[in-house]
Amino acid sequence: FILVMAIHAQIQTTGFPKEGFDKRIEEYVNNLWIIDTHEHLILEKERLKKADRIDFTYLFSNYYFMGDIISAGFSPSLLNGLFSYTFPIKERWESFKPILEATRNTAYQRASLFAAWDIYGIDDINDSTYSLLSQKISEANKPGLYRKILKEKGKIELSILDVGHQHFDRDFYRHVERFDNFIYVLSMDKIKSLGEKYKVKVQSLDDYVMALRKAFQEGLDYKMIGVKSGLAYDRIIKYNDTPKKKAEAVFKKLADGQQTTDEEIKAIQDYMMHRVLSLANEFQLPVQFHTGLVGDYITNSKPTLLINLFMKYPKVKFIIFHSSYPYGGELSVLAKMYSNVFIDMCWTPVISPAYSIRYLDEFLETVPANKIMAFGGDYNDVELAYAHSVFARRIVSKVLIEKVRSGYMSENEAIHIAKKILRENALEIFKLKGHSRGMDNIEALNNPGRLHDWWMAHNMKKGLIRDWKIIGPFPFGEGLDGIYPPEEEIDFTKSYSGMDKTVTWKSNKTAINGYVNLASICSEDNSELVAIAYAYAEIISPDERDITLTLGSNDGAKVWLNGKVIYNLHTARGAISDQEIMQVHLKKGVNKVLAKVENLGASWGLFMRIVDPNEKLKIMEFNED
Repeated sequence: FILVMAIHAQIQTTGFPKEGFDKRIEEYVNNLWIIDTHEHLILEKERLKKADRIDFTYLFSNYYFMGDIISAGFSPSLLNGLFSYTFPIKERWESFKPILEATRNTAYQRASLFAAWDIYGIDDINDSTYSLLSQKISEANKPGLYRKILKEKGKIELSILDVGHQHFDRDFYRHVERFDNFIYVLSMDKIKSLGEKYKVKVQSLDDYVMALRKAFQEGLDYKMIGVKSGLAYDRIIKYNDTPKKKAEAVFKKLADGQQTTDEEIKAIQDYMMHRVLSLANEFQLPVQFHTGLVGDYITNSKPTLLINLFMKYPKVKFIIFHSSYPYGGELSVLAKMYSNVFIDMCWTPVISPAYSIRYLDEFLETVPANKIMAFGGDYNDVELAYAHSVFARRIVSKVLIEKVRSGYMSENEAIHIAKKILRENALEIFKLKGHSRGMDNIEALNNPGRLHDWWMAHNMKKGLIRDWKIIGPFPFGEGLDGIYPPEEEIDFTKSYSGMDKTVTWKSNKTAINGYVNLASICSEDNSELVAIAYAYAEIISPDERDITLTLGSNDGAKVWLNGKVIYNLHTARGAISDQEIMQVHLKKGVNKVLAKVENLGASWGLFMRIVDPNEKLKIMEFNED
C-alpha cells in the first residue's frame, strides 16, 4: 500500500493519511456552501416569461453548444431551426440528434446530459426521452426554480453576475459591470452617443473620460463589486500606456472626420483601458479579464500580454479568467510572481475537466492557495450552472484527495484549501458579507508589541526622509569598521579619493517611496560594486524630544545621530522600509544623521523614516547640484 502511494507521489512532505480520508474530503467539498464567481444567468422572472418556449433544447441553448456545432462541421445557421419553436419538436429533435451524437463526448455536452439526469431524472437524451425531458423542464419552470436548483440543490450561496447594469436580488446575486464600450471605440458617433447616455456633451477627450466616470459612478450606485473586461473577443489584450497627447490627437482626427489607422484606434482604446483601471484603483474594485479560449485569434488572449498592467497598477486586483486555457502554465507563473494577480477557474471545468485537474494540481504547488478561485459557472441557465458546480466540486475533490494520498499535504490542509478556493477567497477578494483581506486581519499586528509598532510605522504615508547628500563609492576595505573622511567631517565643498576615482557630495531627492538608490548614484554605468557609500540628512526639531527612527538598508549599515553611533550591523539583505526601529533622542534645532551603507553586490540602497505623528519635525532640503 505504501509503495503504491509512493510511486504516485510527486514529493512526500507529510505522513500518509488515515483510512477513509478520501470519503471525508469528498463529503466536505460536496456539503460546502460555495461562491459562484461568474455567471450570465437569465433572471428567473425573465425565464418564466418563456414558458411556451421551454423544452429539451433549453439545456443546449448556449454559445458553447454553438461552438461545438461549428467545430463538428455543421452549419451554424441550423441553430435557427433547432431553437425556433414554430417548428414541431419531433422535427427539431431529428435535426438535433446527429449533432448531439457528434459532440456528446465534449465536456460542454456532458454538462447538459448531466443536468438532464441529475435534475430531471433522464439518464440519456434520445428518441425515447427527449419528449419526457421537455415535459419535465416545462413543468419545473415556475417560481422558486432558482432557489431549488441554486441554493437547495447546488449549495451556491452567491453568484456574481455579468449581465449588465441593473438591480439584483441580493439574496442570490452580486454583480460586476463592463466598461468595454468606452474602450472599444471605433467612431466619433459611438463616442458621442455614450456621452449623451450619461448627459455629457463630448467635445474633447476629457469630456469622454468624464462620461466614463459618470458611468462608473452609476455602477457604484448600483453596488457593483468589480469590473469585467471581455475585449479578448474583439482585440489583442495588450494595452500600452498611451500618452494623453497622442490620445488627444487621435480623438481630434475622429472628431474632424479624418481617416484613422488601426494603430491610432488601438492607441485611444489603450488610453481608455488605463482610465478604467485608474477608476478601479481609485474605488478599490477588482478587475476580471477574459483570457484564453476565444473565437478566432487565440494568441490575442495570452495572459502574459497583461504584464504591463499588473506592474503599473500594483494595488488593483487582476482576476484572470478561465485558467487562461490553454495557457495555464503562463498563468501559474504570473500568479506566483505578481501579488495582484489571481486565478479564476470559471468555465474551465466544462472546457476540459482533464485540463482543470492538471492545472489545479500545478496551481496548488506553485501559487498561494489564497489566490485561486475554483468555480464560476459562466452559463445562462441555472441547470447548467448547477451541473458546472458539480464538475468543479469533483475536480477539487479529486486533486486534493491525490495530494493527500501521495503525502504532499495533510487531510486537514486539504479541507482548509477546499474552503478557501471554493468559498473564502471570493468572499475576501470581493469583500462580500463582511469579509475582507489584508494585514488588518492578522491579530499579532493589532496587539501591542514591537511587531505592532513596526507595522504602524511601515504603513505611515509620511515621514520618509527624501532629501540627502550622498558621497561614494569608497573601497569596501574593512567594511563598516573602516574609516573614511565623512566620518570625521561633513564638508560639502570637499572631494576625496574614492574607489578608482575622486568622489564629491551629491544632492539627492528620492522618489515618493523614499528609496535612496545608491547603485545609480554611485556607479556611472550602474554596475554592481562591492563598496561603501555615505548618506547625510538633517532633522530639524522645535524642541528636545524622543522619537522613533526607522531604517532599511541593502546591505548592512552604520548610523550616527549627532556624532553618536545608534546602529551598526554588517549583513547581506535587501532593503525594505522600516526593517529596523530605533528609539532616539533629538536636541532642539539641527540634528545630523549620517548613514554608512555597505554593498556586497547587486542592489544597493537605503530607506529612513522619522515617526512624527504631530508633524512638528522638518527635513533640511539641499539645493540641487
